[in-house]
Amino acid sequence: MTALALSIGLVASAAAAQEAPAGPDRNFFVFTGRMLDADMGESVNVIGADYEDNYITGLGVQSFFLHSRRTSVGYELGIATRYGEDRTTEAWGGLVARIDNWQLARNIFLSPSIVFGLSYVDAAHAGREQRLEAEYDGDAQLVFYLSPELDFKVSPESRYSFFWRLHHRSGAWKTLGDMKGASNANVFGLRVRF
Repeated sequence: MTALALSIGLVASAAAAQEAPAGPDRNFFVFTGRMLDADMGESVNVIGADYEDNYITGLGVQSFFLHSRRTSVGYELGIATRYGEDRTTEAWGGLVARIDNWQLARNIFLSPSIVFGLSYVDAAHAGREQRLEAEYDGDAQLVFYLSPELDFKVSPESRYSFFWRLHHRSGAWKTLGDMKGASNANVFGLRVRF
């Protein structure tokens, strides 16, 4: 019985791998956006959220190493400068899971994804992040990175796409740095696959 289950699993894995979408499995992206004085849930309201006079501009790379028919898993590395009331630098890395190419209209394909990892900053940024650090007597230097994203392109084979991302740093209820939250930003960017 165990051998049968193992055989079925191997056949299903091979079939899924053969049906995986062809094309590049690496990409480079750039983005810019504005930081928020809001928690993660409030930050998703892109138009009505409470924005700070702080901004973020960054770049990163993704590489996907596992593919099935509709999903891909890989890693992401990125770096950004945060500026406005002061200037700080952020670097992050983590795993990314993506659902590939939902067709919304004739020439609009959506690929939602989520990145989970760690984020490091050289200093807490003025505004919400510094205020929360003082409130919790915490350390926002190393916290979790959680970033949901919506990526749009004109065809599954397109090398270029446009995306929105919630750039989120958090201690996850005081799990890291004794921080409940840290910072959020709504960002928009461009991606090129290679």
